[in-house]
Amino acid sequence: MTESSAEHKNRTRVIRAGIGALAALKSPLKDRTRRFRVGVGASALVVMAGIGVALVAVLNRPAVSVSSGEALVQVHLGGIATEVTGIRATSAGRPLALAHQGTGFVPVTTLPQGRTVHVRVTAAPPSWLRWLLGSGASTSATLRAPSAAPSALVAVAAHPGRVTLDFDRPVSVIDYRAADEPARVIRLGRPSTTAQLAVPQHQSGGALQVAAAAWPWENLAAPSTTVDWLEAPQDGVPVAAADPAPGSAHAGLGSPITLTFDEPVASALGTARPRISPATAGTWTEPDPDTLVFTPQGLGFGPGTAVSVSFDRPVTVVGGSSAGSAVLAAAGSYHFAVTQASVLRLQQILAQLHYLPLSFTPAPGVRSPTTFAGEVATLGTPLKGSFSWRWQTTPASLQAQWQPGSPTVMVKGALMAFLSATEGSYNGYTADDETVNQLADASWKALLSAAAASKVDPYPYSYVHVSETLPETLIVWDNGRTVLTSPTNTGIPGEPTALGTYPIYVRYTFNYMTGFNPDGSYYDDPVYWINYFNGGDAVHAFPRASYGFPQSLGCVELPAAAAQVAFDHLAIGDLVTVAP
Repeated sequence: MTESSAEHKNRTRVIRAGIGALAALKSPLKDRTRRFRVGVGASALVVMAGIGVALVAVLNRPAVSVSSGEALVQVHLGGIATEVTGIRATSAGRPLALAHQGTGFVPVTTLPQGRTVHVRVTAAPPSWLRWLLGSGASTSATLRAPSAAPSALVAVAAHPGRVTLDFDRPVSVIDYRAADEPARVIRLGRPSTTAQLAVPQHQSGGALQVAAAAWPWENLAAPSTTVDWLEAPQDGVPVAAADPAPGSAHAGLGSPITLTFDEPVASALGTARPRISPATAGTWTEPDPDTLVFTPQGLGFGPGTAVSVSFDRPVTVVGGSSAGSAVLAAAGSYHFAVTQASVLRLQQILAQLHYLPLSFTPAPGVRSPTTFAGEVATLGTPLKGSFSWRWQTTPASLQAQWQPGSPTVMVKGALMAFLSATEGSYNGYTADDETVNQLADASWKALLSAAAASKVDPYPYSYVHVSETLPETLIVWDNGRTVLTSPTNTGIPGEPTALGTYPIYVRYTFNYMTGFNPDGSYYDDPVYWINYFNGGDAVHAFPRASYGFPQSLGCVELPAAAAQVAFDHLAIGDLVTVAP
């Protein structure tokens, strides 16, 4: 059956109407989808922007740290547009003014080398960014102004009038003075570890007093480090800066010998070591390739000892850090002397051992040495403390002989008494012209041993006072009491007894005295109980019809019984005072 044309047209119209209706339905849906997509895109942009802001805020938050370099306070900032908003510095408990320089801050006034500085720095971003980056950051630090010094004690002039000096760190300012030359200041354009210094062209060697600073804002102290210089030796002879210096006379008792070469020790000396005379126990060490050190052991060199250091190879020796000027020693050897023992320390030891009429008490907190090594270490350095008289009855004339730290006759007598007691013989000394230093040099080892062992004087402390006021009188004072008072005779006007105080230096129970009388006749007299105290003058027995006025040829004469009592109470080193 065929469809009529009318029906076909109606069906076509219905289909088209459905399609139109469907199209009408799709149009609002497209608009909603489009709006949804736009909304989603906008939200994503907002989220991404927020994340970006957060990252900026986190990654660019203000940060600050400090160090010390070209500026005392070198500031290191982090974050967007971060700037220093405050800085405060103190040194030695006082505010320290700073000025901005480059990326840091320097003192307004120069700062001593080595000075410690406490600093606090705050930093923040610009105010318009603080809502995002925060209010700021701060840090505190302790900084120290650097110190600089020459790295060697000797410098060699490769060209006349100029030496190259090395430093232990880069320096900017150098202040130095050569002997008999005005002070000079060098300011380097850039810090350097080496500098060329001018020296007198007419000299082959000398000494430079040097001070250096790492930075211009540091205060240079007066030049104090001694650097010895010399012209370059010929034929490659090595140079050694020696401490103690050649010719010095004040080396410590146990001072090490330090030799600083201008090349490795192995190149300068090979495997050989210098010879020391007199032979001294000790060890050689090499703290670094260019330095050789001898450290004495036990007794050390000894006070007043002349020390010689000899080399197997030619070596030019110059003064070390303790030298006031360079001393060029002959190639092959050099010499120095050890200081004498401290007189005050000798007095302290002699008092502790009862060889003086005084006691020594160390100051509170000060302990006396108890070992031999401890005594050696203090022989050149007195202890802090005080002296006091052992007896209130000590005669004023004896007290007048005491002077702390001075080598008076009292010290000489005490050393003589010690030597006599330790040698076991009262006649150990046969001359009266030794000085305190000579006696100390002869006795220091035994004296320190006795001090370490607390071995006190086995004899009483005795003293003789002779008055020439008529009637002449002799008094013997022994451990705080008078044990003898006797009339005595001193020398006649032509042969007077010398006034003064002298130690007894030799004694005899019996001997012959010989010489010439004022009339030219010769005498050879047997004499008992003899105590020589000044040349040929002695306290001794001599028979006279009477006593109490000048009759002798310079001696102090006593009746036999009194002379024996005096002899029994006296010993080597006891003092005899002859007063007007």
